[in-house]
Amino acid sequence: MKFFSLALRNIFRNKRRTTITFLAIISGMIGLIVFGGFVEYSFWGLRESTIRSQLGHLQVYKKGYCKKGIANSSEYLIKNYQELEEIFYKIPCLELVTARLSFSGLISTGEKTLVCKGDGVIPEKEAKLASFETIIEGEGLFKEDQAELVIGRELQKSLGAKIGDYLTILTTTPEGMINAADVKLIGVCQSGSKEYDSVYVKLPLKIVQQLFSTTSVEKIVILSDKTEHTPEIARRLTILFKEKNLNLEFKTWDQLAEFYHSVVRLYNGIFKVVKVIIALIVLFSIANTMTMSVFERIREIGTLRAIGTKKIQILTLFLWEGFLTGVIGAILGMITGIFIATIINLGGGIYIPPPPAMTIGYNALILIVPEVLWYSFISTVIVATISAFYPAFKATRLNIVESLAHT
Repeated sequence: MKFFSLALRNIFRNKRRTTITFLAIISGMIGLIVFGGFVEYSFWGLRESTIRSQLGHLQVYKKGYCKKGIANSSEYLIKNYQELEEIFYKIPCLELVTARLSFSGLISTGEKTLVCKGDGVIPEKEAKLASFETIIEGEGLFKEDQAELVIGRELQKSLGAKIGDYLTILTTTPEGMINAADVKLIGVCQSGSKEYDSVYVKLPLKIVQQLFSTTSVEKIVILSDKTEHTPEIARRLTILFKEKNLNLEFKTWDQLAEFYHSVVRLYNGIFKVVKVIIALIVLFSIANTMTMSVFERIREIGTLRAIGTKKIQILTLFLWEGFLTGVIGAILGMITGIFIATIINLGGGIYIPPPPAMTIGYNALILIVPEVLWYSFISTVIVATISAFYPAFKATRLNIVESLAHT
């Protein structure tokens, strides 16, 4: 308690120097909190847009599909979707169960033909599942038995098609036969992913099943009420498959979202560099402050040693000063960082231009995440304490006689 009191008073003996040190710490904290909150928002936005425009939280397949079904999906179709849907809806935290039947083939206006990749979907459920997908022209799918389709923005521009035009979908059936259907273009969607929007086609499930001459589905897509509940639903599905001896398997969204994980690795790498730079700024700022403090207090240190104060006590005193400087600076930095993040959010966020391979920019908000706050606080205090060690060690090495004679 004695060292705490002495250290606290020593910190404010030179108010100008202490203020500059606090400003350095506060600037570092603001950088960590704002950039950390920006990264967390970017992760959240990309994750939710991936889930709620393409993947859902989980996808259920016939067992063996994940290994061999990509090349031969017709061998791994699910025949009893309606029955499974009733079973899955009994799982808690589950918001939606729907089915899809994907296909690839050609899409043609009669004058121009391009490759397409699409899904047969249940229209009334798709609107809820793909809530992050934006219909930028026309309307979405609403009728299950109407030969209508929605296509990606980039594909629509490449085809030169207009709302109301009839397009021809050409694909291969499981038996190897060529089948085709004329469908009416009623909407153009935009997911933000240029690659996805360049090939994507969406039709009612019944129309795709007619093309394939089947009543089965390829996958069952499950949407949870919260992304955080995905592991719990996965656990319950595993138990359910065993209890009812269902010949099924599943994958969670993070096992399917390769692009999301690439972005997370990129941002985490950048964030680590920023953290190292800020840590160095704080370290040198406090080390400079403590070194100046030791230089100005040489006679005081000599007096303390002359009256019997041990080296370890001198070392402890300066380490306390570094620790308290870090704690006070981190608290002030945390308050200021939250305030600035709130101001940015109230102002509508920061506009970010479309990233590579994306077509839509967005306004990034700053999420105030407890983990980022605690990390920033603890790392600042640790760096501040470490930066005080060398000046404190130098103070213990001073000669008593020379210290008392120092002017």
